[in-house]
Parts: sequence; C-alpha cells; structure tokens
Amino acid sequence: MKYRLGTRKSELARTQSTHVLEALKNLGIETELVLIESRGDQNSKEALYQIENMTPGLFTKQLEEALIQKEIDLAVHSLKDLPTEQPVELCVGAITSRFSTEDWLIIHPEAFDGAQPLFLQRSAHVGTSSLRREGQLLSARSDLKISPIRGNVPTRVNAIRDRRFDATVLAAAGLERLKFNLEGLHVVKLAEREFPPAPGQGALAVEIRRDASQELKEALKKIHHLESEIETRIERRVLKGLFGGCTLPLGIRCYREGNLFKTKVFIGVLKDRKSLYKDWLSFHHFDICCQDEETLVDSIIEKTKGFLNG
Repeated sequence: MKYRLGTRKSELARTQSTHVLEALKNLGIETELVLIESRGDQNSKEALYQIENMTPGLFTKQLEEALIQKEIDLAVHSLKDLPTEQPVELCVGAITSRFSTEDWLIIHPEAFDGAQPLFLQRSAHVGTSSLRREGQLLSARSDLKISPIRGNVPTRVNAIRDRRFDATVLAAAGLERLKFNLEGLHVVKLAEREFPPAPGQGALAVEIRRDASQELKEALKKIHHLESEIETRIERRVLKGLFGGCTLPLGIRCYREGNLFKTKVFIGVLKDRKSLYKDWLSFHHFDICCQDEETLVDSIIEKTKGFLNG
C-alpha cells in the first residue's frame, strides 16, 4: 500500500516531509507527497499574532481537515506550529529527532556593528512576526525598531539582502534543513539562555488518524525519538497550561541531564495581547530544574502566571 503524506507547499515544508518520507521508505513503507496550501500560506501579509486570534492552527488546520476527510493518510508539521489541542479523530504518531533549537539573527552587512550588543547598529530595523522574538530582542536592545515580516525563508532572507530590513530572526533548524545559502550576510547564533525558542522548536510531528493502519503506526514508532518527545511534551504542556499560541510571548527550552529536567524560560508581558498596538510592560528570564515532570510543569506555569497577572 502507498500512503499519502500531506505537506504544505513551501520548500521547507516539502524538505521536512521528504525527510519523513525517506525514513519510512527505509522501513519498506511507500509514501507520496500531497501538496496542501494552509491559511497561513494564503495570508502572507498580516503578522501571525494578528491572525492567530481569528484562525488558530494557521499552518496545520487544512492538513488536519484533509486527514479527517481521508484525503491523506499522514501529515508532517513543524511541532511548534501544531496547536496543543488536536481534533479527537487525530493523534501524533511520531516526533522525530530534534534539530537545532536555537534562533539565528541574520544581519545585513551594512547594519552590522561589532561594538553593539547582538552586533546590530543603533536603532536597527528588525523584521519578525513573532511576539516572542520581538520581546526577546527588545529585552536585550530597547532601541531596536521591530516590524512584522512574513513569507517563507527565502522571502525573509531576501528582505534583508534588499535592505528592506536590517535584520531578521529565523529558526536554525529550518536554515540547516534547507542548507540555505547565507553568504554575504552576518549570522549571530542567539544564546538559548537569553533567547529560549518556541515550545517544540526544531522537532517534526507526524500526525495520523487514530484509525490508521497498524502497519503505519508500527513504522512511525520506529522513527519516533523518545528524548525529543519528552522535551517537547514538557514545553507544550507549559504552553497549554498558559492557554498560549502565537499571541503568547513565551520561549522555553527543556533538556535533560541525567535524572534532572532543566528548563530555560522567557516570558514577555503585554498590556493587552490581543491589541494591534503593543505595549510591553516587562520581560522575564528564569531557569527551573526538577526531577519530576509534573512538579516542573506546575512550577513553570505558576511562576509565569505570576508575571502575567502581576
């Protein structure tokens, strides 16, 4: 049997889906790509946090609908795009081994200043549609001008090459998966202590129907990466506990050392998260470590809610 693997049309999405396709092929499972356009791809002008309020699951809903309608048999998502609440008919069949989780700051050479924090010239204009990234940048450099930027990876990199912006922030995982050419631009790898990523960043989720064939379920178990699943489960449990999405400026990175879970967390506090006019009240960085997952998740949620409600 040949399975139909749903993917968004962008080069990055197709590259990620092909990675899963090849892994399944090595297990004797034949699949073919089915291209599906998401609402996030259709609307490339508004900032993500502006349209997320009206349309949750911007990059996943069409794929999930195709799964439910049995137009495809599995779908590959960037885990950070997948809402924490899934349709009852669906489940995650596998989470692949995590790529780099960090963000990279991509800078036009004329905006580079080695004497300044983040190596950006004073009052540099940075493009990002992520509230988390905006908050993190402003917490490090209050002089920066931040404006929304949309589009796929090549579109956003070209916006820097054309000097429509001085810099932008992109996930390292996407750039590495694409082997993207950044020649002529400065790349600053942002330290996760100050710039924790989005929950689940760097991991891929393979979504299936609960009534999928046993053959497909067994194959997905073999490409599932347990350590990545544990890390991202904790990160996404925190996100869910805070009722978050694109409108919550949350960065969190969980990793394990021996029997100890360690997390680095960032939260930005806005006067009104749903307003188009952003009024940042405060920025907070903290670390929490624990041996017990339940205690760790509860502690992070409690501390973060304290900032949000304070």
